Amino acid sequence: QMCIRDRYQRRVHGMQTYITGKLLVKPTRAKLTRDTEFMGKMDPYVKVQLGGTTFRTKTHNNAGKVPSWFDAFEFRRTSEQVMEFHVYDEDVTSDDHVGSGVLSLTNICVPGGKKFSDSVKPVSYTHLTLPTSDLV
Repeated sequence: QMCIRDRYQRRVHGMQTYITGKLLVKPTRAKLTRDTEFMGKMDPYVKVQLGGTTFRTKTHNNAGKVPSWFDAFEFRRTSEQVMEFHVYDEDVTSDDHVGSGVLSLTNICVPGGKKFSDSVKPVSYTHLTLPTSDLV
């Protein structure tokens, strides 16, 4: 689950309209279906990527398949249409990939999932719960 806050403005380039501005992303928790540990519990963390910028949460030690995080990341959004996230299990030798997902920002960064209009308030909050099927 993630909380997303978007402070945006509309920019028009040719026939394309882009929502640009600051995007605040807070990964809060996960219910993972894949366990990469044979003994003990996983130590998960998340990498969130928008364009060429990637942020990483702190590791939730011994969280197993139900980690939670308290990190917040501020992205500078220009014309990106998707946000990627990757969950890893931190290990001493090398980290194990648990799952990945891609989230379309097309309807999320506009309050209520409506098309952009000048009457829309410039700040929105969205709480997302991504289905397990979104993890690859």
